[in-house]
Amino acid sequence: MACSSTEEKYGYDDCRFEKDVDENFHCSICYNVLKEPRMCRNNEHVFCLACISEHLKVNSQTCPECNEYLSVDMLRRPRLVNNYLSKLKINCDYASRGCALFICLEDLENHVGSCGLAPVLCSNENCGMEINKQERDHHETVVCEYRKVKCHDCEQIQEVVGKLEGSLTELDGKVEAANEKMQINHVEMKKVVGKLKGSLVEMNKKFDEKVEAARDDARHEMKKVKNEVKEVKKEVKGVKANLSKVNKDMDEVKFMMSQMLTKLEMLQLLNNLPFPTEGVLNTPRGDILIAGGDGRSSKTGKSAEIYSWERNCWFEVSPMNERHIKASSFIYDDQLFVVGGSYSETIETLDLNNLPLKWLEFPEELPCKSDAHQTVVCNQHIIHIGGDLYRKGRSNAISELQLTSPPIMKELGHMSKPRYCHGAEVFEDKVLIFGGVNEHSNVFDSVLEFDPKKNECKEMPLLPHPVTRMGTARWKDKVYVLGGRDRDGQVLNDVIMYHCKTGKTSFLPSMLERRSDCCAVVAGDRIVVMGGENEKHETLNSVECFKMSGSRWEYLPDMNEARWSAVAEALPAKGLTSDMYFDDLYS
Repeated sequence: MACSSTEEKYGYDDCRFEKDVDENFHCSICYNVLKEPRMCRNNEHVFCLACISEHLKVNSQTCPECNEYLSVDMLRRPRLVNNYLSKLKINCDYASRGCALFICLEDLENHVGSCGLAPVLCSNENCGMEINKQERDHHETVVCEYRKVKCHDCEQIQEVVGKLEGSLTELDGKVEAANEKMQINHVEMKKVVGKLKGSLVEMNKKFDEKVEAARDDARHEMKKVKNEVKEVKKEVKGVKANLSKVNKDMDEVKFMMSQMLTKLEMLQLLNNLPFPTEGVLNTPRGDILIAGGDGRSSKTGKSAEIYSWERNCWFEVSPMNERHIKASSFIYDDQLFVVGGSYSETIETLDLNNLPLKWLEFPEELPCKSDAHQTVVCNQHIIHIGGDLYRKGRSNAISELQLTSPPIMKELGHMSKPRYCHGAEVFEDKVLIFGGVNEHSNVFDSVLEFDPKKNECKEMPLLPHPVTRMGTARWKDKVYVLGGRDRDGQVLNDVIMYHCKTGKTSFLPSMLERRSDCCAVVAGDRIVVMGGENEKHETLNSVECFKMSGSRWEYLPDMNEARWSAVAEALPAKGLTSDMYFDDLYS
């Protein structure tokens, strides 16, 4: 493995490590192995210190992964990640100069400081050659043409040479004496070697006899083992044949049971269908469509599904063209619109009156990419409220979204403070805006009323407590604020009932589960809440509903996909029925 010896400013290059490093220990900014790792406060996303510091300085004060507010002072040291990385083996910075050592990452700095192959410059004047650290003394005193040489007095040199000649003569005598002694020792050694050769020949003969005997024993044992293996193979073959027959019989039984279950389910559905006169006094209920959001797989952001009241089940429909997470939605003239989101600058539409159901994209992109905003239809105008604008931060703007080509955002007014992850509902000819959070992670308990005719915002009576990332739905003259998170980040299962005219609040019974980033719709005389995240950061696929004339929440069938930060709408109780959607899907 060879890499350049240059020191990385950000993460370590993968090729420097002795073994492949797990992708979970790579920085999501520079994509290299983490160097001086730091993690964000809430969701523990990990980055190189240099990478995240530069990101927070150059871009916005948010985590690049979860968009939570983040500053350098809020970064934390991930102890477990540091412990793991410190034990990884990495090559020396000077591997390209010949250092073949792999050192634990925690010892790299000490090794590099003392490595003998580190480049240094010759200190002799007029030289400046780059050499290895371990060769510097030899180069500067012996090899370098610019080295300093001491000059000695010639007479002194002659005196030294004379002494050396005398010493050499004396040494010659000693060498001759040593040679005579070595010859005598050589003769003695020959005699000893002769005796050893005889002993070795005898030992080799005995060893060969023992090896041959061991080989005979091994051949006998191998033959015995082979016979036993043959018998076992015959038995295994018989067992396989029996298993194959049993599996075939099981497949036939499973197929017959599947057919019986299908028939039973169809009979049960037919028995549960109401008579033509049954339920005439009930409020009409439209089926429910949910789309996009984040979940347990990458396909969740595009997927869509519909809940059928008649069939009491969820079924998948055509997926969207792009991922939409933290987007907004509305229904306008029997067209369902999904606007923007974390991964999209587009608007997608679904014609609810045409089969097969197919999502279409607007030919032009939105003026600005945004997520965690709200869109509502008020007096035939589409109102876009707040949100997190890409590279621009949180918005306090209230604008009219005009569905032209390209789409236009016409500012109508401003809220007193920026907010996102809020709720918005239309009552009569006004827009009510609930809770949310600002760029400093301050959670609101405020309620605003926006008048599109006057383009004015005014404060309404407060909610009982601050709340953000919740679901909202309106029924008659009340708005229901469901779940979400409080100012401490705790996930709630509260259901606040807000009177649109008086601003008075009261509580419905708590939901069965705690949910943030959930979806809520009113279908007939029922509030339906879908998905979200619970207090353990688990993504939910559960659905629960509350009947206005009842006293408790009840579960509906689970969605096919677990999702949070999705969009949901109650479909108009007219036109195409859920049976027609269902038949189109499975025809």
